[in-house]
Amino acid sequence: MVKKTALVVLLLSPWVLGATLTVDSGAHLSLVSLTDLNEFVSLVNQTIVFVESQPNVEGAVPPLALLRNGVGLALGEVVGDGIAFGARAALGSWESATEGTWTSEGVEYPVSLSLRVELLAVEGQLRFAVVPGLLSLGMAVGWGMANLDYSCSFALPTDWAIPFQPPPGKTVFRAAGPVGEVSAQVSLPVASGLSFGVEAGFRLADLGVPKAGDTPLDLDGDSEGEKLELTGLWLGICVKLAFAL
Repeated sequence: MVKKTALVVLLLSPWVLGATLTVDSGAHLSLVSLTDLNEFVSLVNQTIVFVESQPNVEGAVPPLALLRNGVGLALGEVVGDGIAFGARAALGSWESATEGTWTSEGVEYPVSLSLRVELLAVEGQLRFAVVPGLLSLGMAVGWGMANLDYSCSFALPTDWAIPFQPPPGKTVFRAAGPVGEVSAQVSLPVASGLSFGVEAGFRLADLGVPKAGDTPLDLDGDSEGEKLELTGLWLGICVKLAFAL
């Protein structure tokens, strides 16, 4: 075993030694679909409009914003010149929340609802230097793990005949599955081994229906379940450090 390990090291050393180790990190904005969850958001907003249209109801509850735009961080490293191999980890989060109080016939009905989706993707990556030091293209594949934190307090009188009432309670739903992405990165050198830049990419991450234990996510009660569709575009800024090995 020791001889085999030594042989691998000897075979790889001409490629690794003298190559470049590049470490980059950045912050990005992400645009995703989350179609199923946004259909639930639309149902909640219809209920808000219905309640506030009643003549005996005072107060206001702002509508929920659609889950579209999110923020994230990424950290990656590659080894090589021209064609480089390495690993990458990315974090992303998307959230929407509302809170307020309705009053009817002297009785207060406090309302709060929040949705927060978080993604961690761990991937192996391959990067091609189109213009060394300036422009590179990349692709990555790996595994993604996502959480949906759901919290709702939406108690209303039973005789209001509201069109839809979201389920109450606090629950964390989890999902995992394969992810992949393609990206382009433009860098501007500012010092030896240091550069700043921008990057854009497209991520594939349809993680299916998350579960809390054995219970699938089904906020609209249609028995079909809501999927976490985190496929979408992202755009970010990054800083890169390069070291000769």
